[in-house]
Amino acid sequence: MSGLIFTFNDEDFEIDEFYKSLMFQEIMDGGFSRNERDVMLVIFRKTVHFNKWSDRIGNHWLCKAVGIGENTLRATLRQLEAKGLIDIKRSSGGRSISPKRFSLFSLSDEFATMVFNRWLKAKEENGFFV
Repeated sequence: MSGLIFTFNDEDFEIDEFYKSLMFQEIMDGGFSRNERDVMLVIFRKTVHFNKWSDRIGNHWLCKAVGIGENTLRATLRQLEAKGLIDIKRSSGGRSISPKRFSLFSLSDEFATMVFNRWLKAKEENGFFV
């Protein structure tokens, strides 16, 4: 098991690889633009894939990982935040292109809950104990 815990209705559930697979599928098939999808995939990889809900990621590194420029990244992050798909706690101060400037990124609680509901329904329909 992953050790990643999701709390729903005051009950804790340990997230398994099936949940991660559903989240990946939702990102891939979610009807996002290429930039939105790629940014979400990088955030997914740095967080849920490595059994954590959030991680510090530098914008400079994120630009390189996704293959887009800084202005395009900023616009894409604004779009994803406006859609309620990601949460960002931005660092303050410093140059924006500094490799030492990090923000705390996570996929939003709403997105994680939507995937969790799909996960729970699929588990129950197939007779798995949750």
